[in-house]
Amino acid sequence: MDHLSDVKDYWDRRSHGFSDAVNEELDSYKGDAWREFFRQNLGDGPLEILDDGAGAGFFSMILAGMGHSLTAVDYSEGMVERVILNTRERGLSVKAFRMDAQELSFEDESFDAVVQRDVLWNLDDPARAVSEVFRVLRPGGKYILKDGNHYLSANDEEFARASRQRREKAEAERKQRGPSPGDHNAHNPENVDYTVIERIALEQPLSHVRRPQWDVDTLIRCGFSGINITLEGAPYPYAFTIVAIKPE
Repeated sequence: MDHLSDVKDYWDRRSHGFSDAVNEELDSYKGDAWREFFRQNLGDGPLEILDDGAGAGFFSMILAGMGHSLTAVDYSEGMVERVILNTRERGLSVKAFRMDAQELSFEDESFDAVVQRDVLWNLDDPARAVSEVFRVLRPGGKYILKDGNHYLSANDEEFARASRQRREKAEAERKQRGPSPGDHNAHNPENVDYTVIERIALEQPLSHVRRPQWDVDTLIRCGFSGINITLEGAPYPYAFTIVAIKPE
């Protein structure tokens, strides 16, 4: 079943509040942490980088601010508009287009690096999106992927138990210190029903497999090497960051 149109409509509706959360996160310690991560893994530029599934432009704003040349794509028109608005307000230059991550319009070997943040879990054919990243990367280029097991708990009993414990602990901490920067529950002026994307996600392939095992297998099949993974959460990671290299 093709969910692309429904996913687009949902993120169009979420674009305003999502953008507010992203800007808050960007100006916090979380933005600083990502700047340092990119500095360690990509240097200070200038590289030609694709923000693939850019959302409201979190990665694009960080990397453009570091001196890199950014192209941002997202299938949601609302999100593309937010990238343009956010980068303009911060005095940054980013080229933004509406495009499907599963079928990129760029020529082969167009970019020195590709970054993605919580994109693959939305997709009907995430493996195709990974192969598209490999195609548009130049030899020696890096793929930086941030994602997580966002809806696996509905299909995996062990993971569900670990997720409940993590959520209970996080909720207790939230009550003590308040929401963390970029908490999307605190930014929903459109009153969007979040269960819409939850229902869609439960039918998507990546809600039925443990990650990042799936990601590593897919990266290897596509031809990536030098794969490094940072996990968040144990024994079952709820989030992870991967850096993979397209061989020379």
